[in-house]
Amino acid sequence: MSGLPSPVAFAPQGARPAILVAALLLAARPASAGNLLDWMFRHDVQVITSTDMMPAGSLLRPPSPSAPVYYFAANAGYHDFGGIIAGDKLPATGDMITYLARALAKSGFLPADAQHPPTEVIIFAWGTFYRDIMPSMDPSLPDSQTNVMAMIRFLGGDKLGLVPDAPDPWNATDMPGLTRFNPDAEAIADVARDDLYVVALAGYEFPVKEAKHPKLLWRTKISCPARGLVMADTLPTMVAIAAPLIGRETQAPVWINASDKFKPEVRIGNPKFEGYLDSTPVPVYEAKKSGGK
Repeated sequence: MSGLPSPVAFAPQGARPAILVAALLLAARPASAGNLLDWMFRHDVQVITSTDMMPAGSLLRPPSPSAPVYYFAANAGYHDFGGIIAGDKLPATGDMITYLARALAKSGFLPADAQHPPTEVIIFAWGTFYRDIMPSMDPSLPDSQTNVMAMIRFLGGDKLGLVPDAPDPWNATDMPGLTRFNPDAEAIADVARDDLYVVALAGYEFPVKEAKHPKLLWRTKISCPARGLVMADTLPTMVAIAAPLIGRETQAPVWINASDKFKPEVRIGNPKFEGYLDSTPVPVYEAKKSGGK
């Protein structure tokens, strides 16, 4: 998949040993499939969130605002995870970090400080996951999408049986979950043929005992069909809606529809800390220079 950040070894100031920042990989109940014309004229924010807990992460207690997990943040910045389309209005990097810090706080993750050393490293990235289209050599045949299975995985389609156990290299669109009536799987398969705005977060154990093999604890993938929307306005809404699901296992992709009138705001129940987020920059290691403006 194009656009994924490469693994970067880094050592935060005052922290030893060095930590390996690994690349972010592949992502209410899913809505049933509807008429595809609905997608063409859609302007609502439809957020699809999928979280995978790794074996090491499943052994840990879930964080909460009253019993938080303290983390060290690493920003992988803006990425085009799929095809590239010019003209997107990007959110400011500093704004995205604030939105993500608030969402993490809502889920019980707080930035580490002198009194609270980190127990996790959280790396995050955001951007686009657009379709990669290969033009057909035959005018009578439609163009083909080469990254549909990668988008299926990011959307969490593996939880719905859409990802084959033994992929056929000659059939990039084989989705076994569609061989039987499965409206949830059909809905996700439809979205995978749309352009997406995405946010990806992953939590790693801190400190890392083996720098070359950091222990992944969890990863959360947040998606929204991009048609009719503006990235700079949509990403903050996506993050706020998905906040309670960050770092928490989802048995299936969680699909939440929000009308244009619904502009969620993350409140964490701690005015002092919320004021801190408003007035003090969250300490963040820049794992990759961001493309945000």
